[in-house]
Amino acid sequence: MSGLHLVWFRNDLRVHDHAALRAACHCAERDGGEVLALYMIEASALGDDAQMSRGLSDALLELQVALDRRGAQLHLRSGLPLEILSDLHRRHRILSLHCHETLETGVLDRQLEAWAMRAGVALRVYQQYGPLPLANGFFEAGSDWEHFMSEPRREASDIGAAADVGVGRWPDVASDEDDKGGRKQAIELLRRFLGSPSQPETQPSAAFGSGRDAYQVLRPFLELGVLSIRETWQAAISTRQRYLKSGYEIRSARVASLIECLPTLHLEKHRLKREPAPRPASESQTPVSKDQLSFRFPESRQG
Repeated sequence: MSGLHLVWFRNDLRVHDHAALRAACHCAERDGGEVLALYMIEASALGDDAQMSRGLSDALLELQVALDRRGAQLHLRSGLPLEILSDLHRRHRILSLHCHETLETGVLDRQLEAWAMRAGVALRVYQQYGPLPLANGFFEAGSDWEHFMSEPRREASDIGAAADVGVGRWPDVASDEDDKGGRKQAIELLRRFLGSPSQPETQPSAAFGSGRDAYQVLRPFLELGVLSIRETWQAAISTRQRYLKSGYEIRSARVASLIECLPTLHLEKHRLKREPAPRPASESQTPVSKDQLSFRFPESRQG
């Protein structure tokens, strides 16, 4: 069966611990078709200067390298998501669409679900910030949270059948060298905060202060999804246990304060979902003029 199993990268700019990518590859192996890795951006996300931030650009470049090592390319498109998806479906037929939840209030997800039903596309949205909320809409950080975070982190495998429908050009990048958001930097920052229990002479970085300070430093990386909350939680839990076993109670307490902060994004997401703020019509309905952008993503493959 020809067609696409599309992975929409949103706030999950990584290949490790990536349920959507893994599921799309499984669908391609089982049902035929090819896997398409896609990133879409709206002009409103670029800011007034119409430039992509250094952090987002670094994250996307590292994602492209990771996908390239596994036989795929990251396709870039600019415009309204539903219009881009409709164009791809018309030209190449989307068999299934896989994506993670985001921090948005759910307006786009509801529109996406309606579009998929009309188009006959199998849509799968995967949790990544935490378990589903309770029936009353609330979330309790307890056994459900720990069970979700304790699930195995699966490394990314090779993408056997990768699609190529025309890759977008990289945008202009802001020049602030201090604003970076790639996975390598995120992992290094996490390691610096956690320290090394196996090397007692190695002190954890004091630059972060408390675990709450470390969370604020790591939060932009967690929001971009270059690090998953699950892998951050598992690294912190493992490090804390080793500190406790070695008798380093103060270091253990610092790590514990980071662990306590990790449900924050999940709690905030579902609080906003219960009290959604209306989205301006100009952001959801008005197409973006190419003249407004200082870079170009192809909206569709020519020819």
